[in-house]
Amino acid sequence: MKSRQSQIKRVAAKLFVESGVAGTSVRDIADGVGILSGSLYHHFPSKDAIAFAIVDDFLADLISRYESVLPHVNGMREELRALVHSSVEVAADHPYATEIYQNERAYHGPQAPAQISTAVNRAHEFWVDTATRAGVRGELRPELDPTEFARMLREGVWWSVRYHRESLTENGSAVADTLLAVFVDGAAAQPPHLPATMPGTQSLSARVERLETRLDEIAHRLSD
Repeated sequence: MKSRQSQIKRVAAKLFVESGVAGTSVRDIADGVGILSGSLYHHFPSKDAIAFAIVDDFLADLISRYESVLPHVNGMREELRALVHSSVEVAADHPYATEIYQNERAYHGPQAPAQISTAVNRAHEFWVDTATRAGVRGELRPELDPTEFARMLREGVWWSVRYHRESLTENGSAVADTLLAVFVDGAAAQPPHLPATMPGTQSLSARVERLETRLDEIAHRLSD
C-alpha cells in the first residue's frame, strides 16, 4: 500500500508541475501509474489530497532533518551549511515538492491549510534563529538584518533547487556549496598580494618614503 502511494505521489508531482493541480486529472495520474482511475481512490480521496500529501511529507522530512543536524554544529557558517545542504538533500528526495508549493496559490497566505502553514513557519524559524544568533555573536555583518538575510538565503536555496531540478541528485552538493560561497563567504575574489621582495615590486610604505624624500630634495633646491 505504502509503495503504491509513493509511486502515485511521484507521478502526480511531475504532472502537477507540468500542468498544475487544476490542469491534471485523476485519470492522468492513474495512467502514469498504470492503474485504473477508480483504483487510485483506494489510496487518495482526490488529486488535491495527493498534492497536500506531497507538500506535507516534504515539510515534515525537512523539519526533521533540521532538528537532527543543527544540534551537532556551532557557529554561523557551520549552521548555515547544515541548513543549506539539508534543504538540498531533502528536496532531492522529494522531487517537485518545492515547485508545487511555489506554484500553487492554495498553499500561500490565509487560505493555506493550517497544517502546511504551521510547518512552513516552523521551517522558516530555523533560518531566522540561526541568522539572529549569528548577529548576536557578531558573526553577521552589523548592517545586515538577520531576518532579511535569512529570507534571501532561504529563497536562494529553493529557487536554485527549482533551476537544478533535473541534476539535483548528482550535483546537489555543488549547488549547496555555491550558495554558501555567494551568501556566506562573498562572491568577490580577493586581490592578490605581491610580496615586497618580489623583483620589480616594492611595498607601499617604501614607495611613499622614497617619494617624500624626493619632494624634500626638490623643496630644498627651490629654497636655495
